[in-house]
Amino acid sequence: MLILRPALPEDADILFPLIYHSPVNDTLVWDGPESQDEYRHGMAKRAFQTAHGEDHMMTIVIEDDLAVAAPIPIGSADIRPEADQKLRADIGLWIGLPYHGKGYGTLAARWLVDYGFTQMGLEKIEASIYTGNTASRRIFEKNGFILEGTIRKATLKRGQWQDDWRVGITREDYAHDRRLTHVLHLTTQAAWQAARASGTLTPASVTESGFIHCSLADQILWVANNIFRGQRDLLALDIDPRRLQAEIRWDPVEHTFFPHIYGPLNADAVVAARAFLPDGDGVFRKRKIQTGILQMPE
Repeated sequence: MLILRPALPEDADILFPLIYHSPVNDTLVWDGPESQDEYRHGMAKRAFQTAHGEDHMMTIVIEDDLAVAAPIPIGSADIRPEADQKLRADIGLWIGLPYHGKGYGTLAARWLVDYGFTQMGLEKIEASIYTGNTASRRIFEKNGFILEGTIRKATLKRGQWQDDWRVGITREDYAHDRRLTHVLHLTTQAAWQAARASGTLTPASVTESGFIHCSLADQILWVANNIFRGQRDLLALDIDPRRLQAEIRWDPVEHTFFPHIYGPLNADAVVAARAFLPDGDGVFRKRKIQTGILQMPE
């Protein structure tokens, strides 16, 4: 599972080898640090500002889905609100070259969008991408961003003018996309049989916390291994939010965002129930989990 957490000064030493003289810099306005000391100083400054609510700089971290290995920082991201009304913001991110092609950029951009709309109260989020960088453009388009135009001579980089693609997503776009995003809930076969008979599923968490815990396909293994390890009677319920009678919200949990259903789950909102089994040692491992709109990145 991918998380984004506030940057820490000690992240500099881990991230420096991933950004120093890296081809990743070719896609950024910034040309990267000139030295490790410079990077440490800059990271310490922005980490301090983030801790005091003056900045929004995050470290992109891989959390082990099997709940065994230590977290691995792989890149950096930030969200920069406009100076006056703070209702619009620009986002940027980079991920170290060894971690490209694994879907992490798409997940990091999704986190920034969730954070911007649910925690910062933004009305619009934008990003600039050098023209020709189709991989980065696709990351944003997968998260609901729309190409709004091309800015000619937007940036002077290494003595050469660069044109920018400008992409954006509004609060209304975000709400529409979330209504189409299927979510998953893990439950037992017995609980689902009872829910089908009664018409609703009401786990104990509804009374205890006020909501039903759900997740996305790329989060489900982390949830299974941290909460249900070794359990062999699980089903993954594929839920269409458009059919829900209760409200669904995207809440911050453990440096990421999980969908929560605030009330009982009406059974007719479940479009599929699939067996979700661990391996022989009780550990849940990566398998392609398909829902109505999402699937786990390979």
